[in-house]
Amino acid sequence: MKAKNTRQIGSIGEDRAVTWLLQKGFQIITRNYRKRGFEVDIVALDIEGVLRFIEVKTVLHGTEGLAAFSIEHRNIARYFKAVDCFLADNPEYLSNPISMDAIIVYDEAVKYYPNITSSYIL
Repeated sequence: MKAKNTRQIGSIGEDRAVTWLLQKGFQIITRNYRKRGFEVDIVALDIEGVLRFIEVKTVLHGTEGLAAFSIEHRNIARYFKAVDCFLADNPEYLSNPISMDAIIVYDEAVKYYPNITSSYIL
């Protein structure tokens, strides 16, 4: 993975995550959804109709565990607000079950973590 700055590194990781999701049968709804200072890296629909809000973390060196730990409580709280904004802008998805997920891209691997908020009170 050759990139010059963190934005390029993140973009490369997101591209790899999208490729992986498409190979698994996901439909990409949007990338880099932004509203009122909140952002969701990828919004996708899985084959069962679950609307997935996906945070992508890219690691150049080390293990995926380091990136997983970088998804903090504060990030998840902001994600809830981003999901609210997305659903307000896209009411056609209000009846879909939702999940907040993470993808860690490192070395040549993509690791998918579904439902990262399961240990949090929704």
